[in-house]
Amino acid sequence: MELKAYETGGIIKKEEEDVMDKSNTLKWMVLTAMMSALITVVTMMIKIPSATGGYLNLGDFVIMISVAVLPFPYALFAAGIGSAGADLMAGYAVYAPFTLCIKAGEVVILYLFRNHLESSRRWIPFGLAGLWMMVMYGFVAVWLAQSWAAMLIALKGDVFQGLLAAVLATLYYPRMVKLVSSLNPKKTP
Repeated sequence: MELKAYETGGIIKKEEEDVMDKSNTLKWMVLTAMMSALITVVTMMIKIPSATGGYLNLGDFVIMISVAVLPFPYALFAAGIGSAGADLMAGYAVYAPFTLCIKAGEVVILYLFRNHLESSRRWIPFGLAGLWMMVMYGFVAVWLAQSWAAMLIALKGDVFQGLLAAVLATLYYPRMVKLVSSLNPKKTP
């Protein structure tokens, strides 16, 4: 039997009214806070040297995987707040508002293409989310530097970041759905 993310509480949960049920609100708030903190910590602490001279982090990977754990509105919040919090704590406050929107945008893309998440074409939404991140940070660089050349510099580093996150999410998403399902078994009457 193949598990679906909606059976585990993930982003493509079919019964949205269950998500908003007041008895589950505290559960979702706690899981959202934990996922937001995990995104912050992973973004700040796990750094992989990049071929372009900087560092890659696994924050985008955690954002993409969070959709297996959290329903849409909660995943949206965790992605934006967790990543913006990492920017603030790392001393990059100028990027925090952009990061909040860009990372939340990744979750929106995953939601819009959620039908592919349960198929062998799950690379499509993860790839699009990574591409969104790369292009948007390119525009942020252009705006901050007031130069179109800044986009090329930003893309040089972000292409590896987006690609790494998309590949890892494509590989590990089914495992995360299975793990979450085993922790939250469906109750039968």
